[in-house]
Order: sequence, then structure tokens, then C-alpha cells
Amino acid sequence: MLVRLIAADDSRPSSMTERQLLELEREALLHPRTSSSQPEWITLAVDHREPRPPKGYVVSFAKFHHHGLGSPPSRFMRALCHHYGVELQHFSPNAITATAVFAAVCEGYLGMMPHWDLWLHLYRGELFISPSGTAGVRKPVRGGCLNLVLKTGKSEKPQEYISVGLTSNHAGSDSQWFYIAER
Repeated sequence: MLVRLIAADDSRPSSMTERQLLELEREALLHPRTSSSQPEWITLAVDHREPRPPKGYVVSFAKFHHHGLGSPPSRFMRALCHHYGVELQHFSPNAITATAVFAAVCEGYLGMMPHWDLWLHLYRGELFISPSGTAGVRKPVRGGCLNLVLKTGKSEKPQEYISVGLTSNHAGSDSQWFYIAER
């Protein structure tokens, strides 16, 4: 079961326009919308505050696709959602980068699909949930609350893993959401 962490009163309306999504498509960061019955991606009304994807779709952010998220999300990405008990929108942009780099290392350098045991050896997930002020109760937070980080010592040993520069400012990216097909 996936964790619902975005509350309606905490969500920002989506600012994504069809023009912006067509630009992502032009940059080859999104698949073209080829089917009218189930398009690859869906725009929504600008005043749509809470993500409620229709059946067969998941919430995505433009920033995710700039950080390496494929469309549709890979089996490995869906396995990570299941393992950490979250939905795609709960990943931080840097978590998307970490996942994309890991997949590239496995596929491009090791010649294999992303390997689960290697992932667990290298990474841990940090899920951020704000305290509500009431003892033992946590307040849901908006998307981007799951960060994936190298386990202690892994980044200090270059022979064990590669160094990756991550972005420190993602301001405004939480309003650039839309729906992509989950195939």
C-alpha cells in the first residue's frame, strides 16, 4: 500500500501548460502523445490543487524528467516506490538523479539490469514527515519528501561508487506537476 502524503491544503496548483509539456516532448524527455484514448501524458486545469491521477496514470514533475526519469517509469522505479511505500511524486529530484545514475551504472558499465542487492548495499531512503505538534502524530508533507542517499562511507570510497553532483535548490518545482501514463 502506498503512502498518501500530500494533503489538499498543502498542495500548490499545477502551473504546467501544454506548451511546457510539448517542450519536454521536443527535448525527448517525454514520449509523444500518440494515442488519443490513453495519451502518454495529460495536462490539467491550472486551478487543479490536489493531485488525483486518473486510473493508469501517476503524478510526475517536470523537474523529474530533467533529472533522468524515463517515461513511463521503469520497473526498477516502480519497485523503489513499492519498497519505500511511496508514490512517484514523493521522490525528491535528487532521488530521481540517484536512481538514474544507478541504472546507468548497472546498464552501461556493468551490462545488467539494475540489481536490487547492489541498490540496498549502496543506498538508503530518508522519508521526511513533519511533526504536527501533537505527540506521536506526523503531518503529511508535499511531494519530494523521499531522498535517496549513499550509505555512510560509500561516497568517501571512489573505488566503491562514483561521485555525483546534486542540485541544492528546487524552489518552485513542486508546482510543475502533471500526469504520465503508468505502463
